[in-house]
Amino acid sequence: MQYDDIMGVTEAGAVLGHVQDFVLSAVVSIGFAVFFSTPVKYIALAGLGGAVCHLSRSLCLAADLGIVASSFIASVVISMMFILIAPRIRVPRPVFTVSSIVPIIPGKYAYLTLISLINIHDNPQMRDRYIVSIFENGALTTFVMLAIGMGIAMPALLFYRNRPVV
Repeated sequence: MQYDDIMGVTEAGAVLGHVQDFVLSAVVSIGFAVFFSTPVKYIALAGLGGAVCHLSRSLCLAADLGIVASSFIASVVISMMFILIAPRIRVPRPVFTVSSIVPIIPGKYAYLTLISLINIHDNPQMRDRYIVSIFENGALTTFVMLAIGMGIAMPALLFYRNRPVV
């Protein structure tokens, strides 16, 4: 029996959840685009990039690919999207990719790593459990961040490999 069956989530509810994620991810990306001083005429495109990136990761997670592989695939999708779009509007690709990946940064796991690190001193009886949590969440955070970085860099290396360095 699937989790959705147990929780009573229907197809319409799942689609509505993806639409809500799409919109909220766009809002987050727009906020970071404003924070990173993206020109006003490109803010909507940065928001679309964040929404597409998060939706890609959500769909991969729904297909049971795991968070690391899903983050990598979402980063590749967003990198490819802006490799194709950015030169046409004559804007550097990082203007969009930086704010677009923000919704898939593993903040929860980084937070749990730091909380476990702090709690080691507060509760010595559970020190072993906190140490395990530090390594599990810290490793997951590290691998997801590496997957995001590689997912953004690899398509650019493939598409721009014939470009002169200087």
